[in-house]
This record gives sequence, structure tokens and C-alpha cells, in this order.
Amino acid sequence: MAIAYLNGVWQALHEAKISVLDRGFMFGDGVYEVIPVYDNKVFLLNEHLKRLSTSLSEIKIASPMSVEQWAALVLQAVEKGGETNAMVYIQVTRGVAEKRGHLWPQDISPTVLLTVNAAPGLTRLYSTIAIVPYSMVTMDDFRWKNGHIKTTSLLAAGLIKNEAAALGVDDAILIRNGLVTESSSSNVFVVIGGAFVTPPKSRLILHGITRDHVLMLARKSSLVVEERDIEEAELFSASEVMVTSSGRELWPVGSIDGKKVGDGAPGVVWKELDKSFQAYKETL
Repeated sequence: MAIAYLNGVWQALHEAKISVLDRGFMFGDGVYEVIPVYDNKVFLLNEHLKRLSTSLSEIKIASPMSVEQWAALVLQAVEKGGETNAMVYIQVTRGVAEKRGHLWPQDISPTVLLTVNAAPGLTRLYSTIAIVPYSMVTMDDFRWKNGHIKTTSLLAAGLIKNEAAALGVDDAILIRNGLVTESSSSNVFVVIGGAFVTPPKSRLILHGITRDHVLMLARKSSLVVEERDIEEAELFSASEVMVTSSGRELWPVGSIDGKKVGDGAPGVVWKELDKSFQAYKETL
């Protein structure tokens, strides 16, 4: 059952309501986290909560809970949701103001929303996953310069994703000043010159939890790992391209701008890392 925790009250998701004066609704003035649950086990909870804390700090919202309280709430949500595989969504906005205005009110409390939704596509059975590589296009990264904040203001990402869909592809790889940043909601990796490469952390990209986990797995393998700038041209000389996110884990890219990546199929490096990712989930 899809459930929600809204400001201290558990209820069915469809019954959860907020004021039209909530600054999250009015301004996108809030942040969020999405946390996978595999076989009732929460994946990388501490890392997600640390990033939530960072995002709140960046937009000057005092966290309404301690890390321990957040962790307990997430575990309670998983239990109440009763889903084997699920996505836990946390959203914190600045709260409800008496009137609309750009200045932050000083006497309001944050709105806290947590939801649990079934995610049957998340599985621990590696052999049951149908792997169809993404087709992608390159697009200009016109978003704001604070991409490291996981904000609820996702209009730009929506525009990019929908433009890609209108072109008949799955998503876009974004380019800023000739360099790869990320996808609309994923971090980007390439295999080139024998190295496993991803753009370094900066204010221009989300500091992905799955990104960091995949880098850890890669460093434990025999792969040469590099965090460095990736030029747009390198996308088309790479033997493999892949993206990472909480919802899709590690996913191969089969074509970019109509040109095949490698032979268009999941590559050797992707297979090795995905196998390690699935094996790690079995240890939870």
C-alpha cells in the first residue's frame, strides 16, 4: 500500500494534503531524497541521510530531525509500507507561509513528507532483469549552477527529459562548455583508453549516492578509475557509456545522437560492475 507520513501523521498517500501556501508548492523551496529498499532492507541509508542534511544546509533550512530520528522514521516507513521492494521518498520544504513572498518567513516550521511506493522493478534476482541499453542524445546543460543540491525544483530536468522523449530517445547527456556534466537525473560514466571515467564532483552535478557506490566497486576491481573532466567528443570514442541513479542502479547506454556506443550492447565493464552491484545487494 502506498503510504505517507506528513508532519507527524501516517495516512494513505492519496489522502495526504498540504496548504497551497506551502513554499514547496509556491516556489519549489525544498529538497528531497529517494532511497531504494531491497527485500525490506534500506540501501545506503546513512549516505542518503547525509546528503539530505547537506541539501537542507545549502538552502538554509534547519533539519527538523536528527540523523537518528530520520533513520528511525525511514525504517518505520518500510515496516508500515509492507513492500518487499520499494522507493522511500523524503521531501522537506521550508513550510507554510501566511502570504506569498520571496523573503523567507522566520516563524514557520518545515513541512516533512515521507512516502513509500512499491517498486517491483527493483529486484535482487540479477537474471530476471531485462537489460535494454538506453538511447540518448546530447543537449546543452542550461540548468542553474547548484546541481549538487537535490532540490524539488525540477522544471529544468523535466524539460530535458520531455524533449528527449519527443525525439524518441530515453534521456539526454548534458554538455556545459564542451564538457559532460550528467543526465537529467543520473550521473554519467564512460570507458575510454582502458579507464573507467566520470566527471569529478562539483556544484554542477548531483553528488550521486549510487555514483559513489559504483566508484567504490570499480576501485575494488582491476579497473583504472578516473574522476576527471570528460570532453563531449569522448562520448563518441568511448567503448562503453553508462549512467547511475537510485532508480536504475547502473544502466548501459547503447547509442548517443544516433551513433552506437561500442556495438550497442551492454559492455564488459558494465557487466562486471553490475554483477558486483547485484552481489553487494545480497549482503544487505
